[in-house]
Amino acid sequence: MTNQHELSSTSRSQQAWDGPAHSPDLPIARTHEAGANLRGASEFLIGVASDPGRVRDRNEDTVLALQLVLAQQGLPPMPMGLFMLADGMGGHVEGQQASALAIRLAARHILNHIVLPQLIEEAGTGGRAPINEVLQDSIQLAHEALLRRLPHAGTTMTMALALGDGVYIAHVGDSRAYLGEPGHLRSLTRDHSMAARLLEMGSLTPEEAKHQRNILYKALGQGTEVEPDILYHDLEPGQYLLLCCDGLWDKITDEGMMDIIRACPLPSVACQRLVDQANRNGGEDNISVIIAARGWSWQIQTLET
Repeated sequence: MTNQHELSSTSRSQQAWDGPAHSPDLPIARTHEAGANLRGASEFLIGVASDPGRVRDRNEDTVLALQLVLAQQGLPPMPMGLFMLADGMGGHVEGQQASALAIRLAARHILNHIVLPQLIEEAGTGGRAPINEVLQDSIQLAHEALLRRLPHAGTTMTMALALGDGVYIAHVGDSRAYLGEPGHLRSLTRDHSMAARLLEMGSLTPEEAKHQRNILYKALGQGTEVEPDILYHDLEPGQYLLLCCDGLWDKITDEGMMDIIRACPLPSVACQRLVDQANRNGGEDNISVIIAARGWSWQIQTLET
């Protein structure tokens, strides 16, 4: 198992987002001229695929993808997106319920405290909680609900809140968030598994780590509190986010995923082909993936050939 942990964290993650008209802390979306060679640069092209795999009867994953594009006061369109993936644990029905409950509660909290306030003209910008605090609270709310309602279940949670030219990632467990562009794909998150921790410490070889991969030291529904990893990263036109569960990244290398994506005309096609390849490679686990792209340069190449 390889986990490239590369990120660019800035103090902007400590700031509240005041909307496109009042956001010195978050870059305004690029103009159409700056991204004129990228279709969809002012909005996200989104693909989603989720499959139970070839062995399990049920799919315990839950995924969510929402997009809103706001253009106002003469400013360029501001893309906003919320992308979430949860891999339930606890077996059969409880795993399904855990991931679905966590996604619903966390998404509702984020929408109420970050997205919907942008549509209320009367609302002032003062008193809004910082974005990283809202994301952390959303995960803690979901965590506490699982402890009360599904005490024998748990779930991973990886979410991306994209605002203009930036994306906030909140992460618990061993699902992953990647940042991709033509020729490059790197993980932004660190696996919260015993195997990954021991591998980082040099106590295990990659081959030995494979046998302890499913033991998580951090997940929603485990322990009294949960501390998500939260980071900020630039998201430029031409780049894409990829969120996936271990049912995908355990079956296809990062290089293999990149090659599949590069050959696809749309993110939706890429997601389905990734799932198909993971099934061909065994499909022992549920397989889920989200791709949210700020433009899709391969689409242009396909149309021009």
